[in-house]
Amino acid sequence: MSRVCEICGRGKMTGKQVSFSNKKYNRTYDLNLQKVTMEVEGKEQTVKACTKCIRTAKKAN
Repeated sequence: MSRVCEICGRGKMTGKQVSFSNKKYNRTYDLNLQKVTMEVEGKEQTVKACTKCIRTAKKAN
């Protein structure tokens, strides 16, 4: 199961984990994906969407 938003196309992001001693380690950030029933092109569909897209869709309605 891919961790990609079906609306905006965002996926995993990379960055650094910084410890107390200021050492840097590579890490990945996953999106907060939710299964939501949305109206897409005039019909109801279940979509995996990030919370940012869900909030934007609610504001548009």
